[in-house]
Amino acid sequence: MDENKLAQLDREQLQEISELEVKIGVTLVAYDNGATETPPSPS
Repeated sequence: MDENKLAQLDREQLQEISELEVKIGVTLVAYDNGATETPPSPS
């Protein structure tokens, strides 16, 4: 299984992302897939 990595973004990078969101008219959403996965049910 691939290892999930969390982004480490500084203030400048967050500002660039925000400006691009406005420019292209979208909102980017990120979530931690590990927090949303359900464990396999026991057999």
